[in-house]
Amino acid sequence: MAVSAVQIATRIRVWTLLISLSLLLTVTPVIFSGPGSAHASEAVSNTIIYTVQSGDTLMKICSRHRHLTNHYSLTDMLTAIRRANGLESNFLRIGQKLEIPVCGETGFSRVSERMASGAEMRGIYLTGPACGVSSVLSRVDRFINAGGNAVVFDAKDIDGGVSYFSRHRLASWGAGRSAPVISSLEDMMSRFDQRGLYVVARIALFLDGELGKRRPDLALQDTTGGVWAERGCVWMDPAHPEVVEYNLALAGELARAGVDEIQFDYVRFPTNGWTGDGGGLEAMALRRRSVIADFLVAARDTLDAYGVKISADLYGIMAWDQMEDLALTGQHVPTIAALVDVICPMIYPSHFRPGFEGRKRPGDDPVYFISEGTRRFRNLAAGQAEVRPWLQAFPYGVTRFDGQYIADQIQAARMAGGNGWCLWNPSCSYDLALNVMSNLCGDRVVSQVTSEKALPGPGAGVEVAGPVSLGKITRSGSQDPHPEPGPNDTPGQ
Repeated sequence: MAVSAVQIATRIRVWTLLISLSLLLTVTPVIFSGPGSAHASEAVSNTIIYTVQSGDTLMKICSRHRHLTNHYSLTDMLTAIRRANGLESNFLRIGQKLEIPVCGETGFSRVSERMASGAEMRGIYLTGPACGVSSVLSRVDRFINAGGNAVVFDAKDIDGGVSYFSRHRLASWGAGRSAPVISSLEDMMSRFDQRGLYVVARIALFLDGELGKRRPDLALQDTTGGVWAERGCVWMDPAHPEVVEYNLALAGELARAGVDEIQFDYVRFPTNGWTGDGGGLEAMALRRRSVIADFLVAARDTLDAYGVKISADLYGIMAWDQMEDLALTGQHVPTIAALVDVICPMIYPSHFRPGFEGRKRPGDDPVYFISEGTRRFRNLAAGQAEVRPWLQAFPYGVTRFDGQYIADQIQAARMAGGNGWCLWNPSCSYDLALNVMSNLCGDRVVSQVTSEKALPGPGAGVEVAGPVSLGKITRSGSQDPHPEPGPNDTPGQ
């Protein structure tokens, strides 16, 4: 096919641009006289010199040029610029020359055997804010060195703040935030992939504080017509088409970003007394079960094209298959197992009421609850889905919480046939676990040190309530699926 002169000229311009970009990425320092232009300079090595233009702010400058500096987050970059230029505030003058430090190569650990090769999943939970700061990289490196190979990060938690930049019209970044806590989902995924980590994106579905505040018409209603709330957040209607579409749109974005698995949490109805759908126990159980199943069918239809796994977090008590729990949650294990790849039961020992199964203090009996819970879930799943339990990595309700407590749970999950395991700590503190993991996992994963590229190209509280009453119904298990952080439980930096 003949090539026109216009096509040839266009290709020459593209080649010239690519060559210029390559030089920009490999030759430092450079001077930026304004947005879009750069010239070689005699400035300090490993530094970009930028000339402030009208309308510039430090955050805008960071947003435009972070990908040229190897800084992990905008906050990291902003702090580095202020320090390098002796700035006591974010005030800038037009024409001012800013030194923008460029990060050099850094070492990182790498999983020697990815989960795709059949390795047991060994994961930790990370909040969105924890993933938004550069310390997350050293955090996951330490975990890999101890034998870990997977992370579950918050894409959207119950406050409703989306942790990454979503293009969906209903997405917001959370109260008081003007930008998502994760500066670049693509950069985070790239760095996790370099390490060989299996990456799970967690979406808290139907308890959503932000969406409930902005769109109360999409929420479950109380008897006065107000929204149905819990812990300062709002319960959305799991059957509303807009609620379903929004959450599946987020799942699609995450799948396209390259995550290995989408994990749905709060895939249930509220258990704090909402009776808006009325009826007896069996009718309620069937109705709610149907709504949850419809959502998961839609999720499968949406995500099948991306080849990602789908997992669902279920209450640990659901393993005992009692009608009052089925009616409240809508979480029918056999039904869900037929629609997802992985069931992630939250069998935290401390979340069972005293006396349950004859255990006076369940929090002090981790081996029984993890092994019995995992076994029961596997029986109910009947081979339709893997069973990968969440393990308690926080001290609530435990007389003696130490590394052995975590090790006992890991071994119990293995002995009961669990398909790997994941540790939950709301403050992302896993030091006790790291101390014992090497003995439990050292023969399965070997870490090695490599180097990250210095200049990547452009682009890319613990609180558990007592039994809940719904009329004459008393739940047989725990209240909350995950303990919420207390006032002192903040992501470690």
